[in-house]
Amino acid sequence: MLSEIEALQKRVSVRSFDKRPVDAGVTGLILETVEEINAAAALHFQLVDTSGSKKPAVRLTPAMFSGEVTLCVLLVGPEGELGGELVGYYSEKLLLRAVALGLGTCWVAGTFDRKSVSPALKEGEKLWGVVPLGYASEKTPLLQRTIRSRIRAKDRRIEEFVESDYPFASLPAWIRAGAEAVKAGPSAVNQQPVNIVYKGGLLTMRLWKEKRNEMMFNDLGIAKYQFQVGAEAAGVRGFWNFGQDGEFIPE
Repeated sequence: MLSEIEALQKRVSVRSFDKRPVDAGVTGLILETVEEINAAAALHFQLVDTSGSKKPAVRLTPAMFSGEVTLCVLLVGPEGELGGELVGYYSEKLLLRAVALGLGTCWVAGTFDRKSVSPALKEGEKLWGVVPLGYASEKTPLLQRTIRSRIRAKDRRIEEFVESDYPFASLPAWIRAGAEAVKAGPSAVNQQPVNIVYKGGLLTMRLWKEKRNEMMFNDLGIAKYQFQVGAEAAGVRGFWNFGQDGEFIPE
């Protein structure tokens, strides 16, 4: 199985799936990951497995995806900004585990049929998005290749991800590695509206856009997890405080 940093470097948003069912052993490991996340963060992620029937686990928008999946995780968590950040953070842990196990994934916030899934919701919870899981097609159709290239064409330059009193090249290697990992990550709103701030010896992360919606906090959580993986691979392990302007605490 790949390491987290290897999975991070390999991960792409898969939008074309073949018809192979996911191996039962791999499905079991995904379920274990879901249960670990729910226990650690009081989230309510739910695995949907329809491999024994002809029904897809989730109906993905045909204009954005090709093929069907019989395995999917419903990203259920608390409403509000903190809930969105937690869902983003732990869903990225899930995505990287899936890639490490050889699966293709994509963070899907809106381009799926919400009527095709039936999440169990407790009071104060919402369905933030879904993570379809399957095997990537050997040949990606032109439409899906075009969609991917258009989304990635909007990516920001690495220097734009960091606010600091120092030029990017002069930053500590582990911060640069963390920033590169953030840039490589997915975005719930396809904008990566997150900045790393390194000033006065403090490292924080924030949403830089003044006009925000709750889904942008998914991106804040995704970015924090990606940064941790990149920084740890460069020799510095630590954790983030959640919330806008949450601080990174090296261990």
